[in-house]
Amino acid sequence: MADNRVNYKVNYDEISRVYDQVRGVDRAVIESFLNGVALDASCTLLDIGCGTGNYTDVMQQLTQARITGLDQSEGMLAKARAKNDQLDFGQGDAQQMPFASASFDFIYMTDVIHHVPDIGRLLGEIARVLKLGGKVCIVTQSHAQIARRPIATFFPSIVAVDTARYPDIPQIVAAAAAHGLALVREERLGEGEPTLYGQPFLAAVRARGYSMLRLISDEEYTRGLAQVEAQLAQGDLTVNKAGKTLIWLQR
Repeated sequence: MADNRVNYKVNYDEISRVYDQVRGVDRAVIESFLNGVALDASCTLLDIGCGTGNYTDVMQQLTQARITGLDQSEGMLAKARAKNDQLDFGQGDAQQMPFASASFDFIYMTDVIHHVPDIGRLLGEIARVLKLGGKVCIVTQSHAQIARRPIATFFPSIVAVDTARYPDIPQIVAAAAAHGLALVREERLGEGEPTLYGQPFLAAVRARGYSMLRLISDEEYTRGLAQVEAQLAQGDLTVNKAGKTLIWLQR
């Protein structure tokens, strides 16, 4: 399946300053990881695109496993290292990872795959560094979920922006199969669940902490921000989550 995505450039060293305002740990994702894989202190885990280390930190505390975080942004990694000195963080490209073959029992990536230019190379590298019988979980959004994002009410063009840069689920599954990674299951979390847009959301929008807000026009951003401010001046806004898709694979 051809990869016709658009590769936008985002400065994650700059975004790292406000990233933790936007990207906390989703407890439902953590629970899925723990239910999907038997993990203990003897296991080796890899967090691809670990960002500021939110998931890396929590997973290490819950499992005591040996976890490595990989990210291209030194700004993100500086914040990650400050959270937990028991973790190994490294700067590198997920399409050419600096690890020996068959190094990891479990590999996960959360909201990252749309930043990788060549998902075929990525999945080939994942297959290489994953142990035989090991599992992978890719946390992303389908194109249908992107279209249902509540934030698109204020910034409509982010739907086109992100469906252009996100690989849809069948594309990921097909690319994985081509590298010997078999689909175990697709899991959808949080679709339709109510959540609040309040002052933390407003702060993140003002900081343009969501990467897609840096990929729309300044005019649309300014107009949408004004709409967010006007809505939240009347109180928190209850919206329904678009949800996430978890793609579980096994070598």
